[in-house]
Amino acid sequence: MITLRSLALGALLAAGSFGVPAFTPDAFAAEDRLPSRIQLTVLVVHATDSESGVDPRLASLASSFRYFKYKGYRLLSQQSSDLAVNASSTYSVEGGRKVKVTLLSMDEARAKLRVEMSNEQGKVLDTTVNINRDGTFIISGPKYKDGILMLPLRASY
Repeated sequence: MITLRSLALGALLAAGSFGVPAFTPDAFAAEDRLPSRIQLTVLVVHATDSESGVDPRLASLASSFRYFKYKGYRLLSQQSSDLAVNASSTYSVEGGRKVKVTLLSMDEARAKLRVEMSNEQGKVLDTTVNINRDGTFIISGPKYKDGILMLPLRASY
C-alpha cells in the first residue's frame, strides 16, 4: 500500500536529497562516447643528415621535426592495429628490432601506453608514455645507418 509518507520519500530521493543524485539521461553519456579500443599507428622514420627535406607522407609531422637536429626525414614503414585496454601488439622495425606496445589505460583525454623495444641482444627500451587523444608522441632513439630511427606513435579514438 502506497502512503503519503512513501510518496514524499520517493520524491525526495528522485530530487537528489540525502546525497542520492537524480538520474538524468546524460549521467552516463560521457562513458557511452568513450570507445573501448584505440587505433594505434606506428610509423618508422629514418632521420639523417645525408638527405634533406621531409617525406611528403610525413607532412603532418614536419613542424615537430624542427626540434630535432637532422635535415632529412623519410618514412620507412607504417603499421596499425586496434588495441583494447591491456592488449598488446608487436611491430617489426628496421635493424632487426621489435616494438611491443601495450594499451594500459585510456580516458577522454589520453591513452597510456607501455612501449618496449628489443633487438637480438635483448630489451633496449621500456617506457610508459601518455598520448593525447588523436595525438602523436615521437620516440627517437636507436642508431640506424647514418642517422637514427624515430617512432611517431599515433593514438586515434
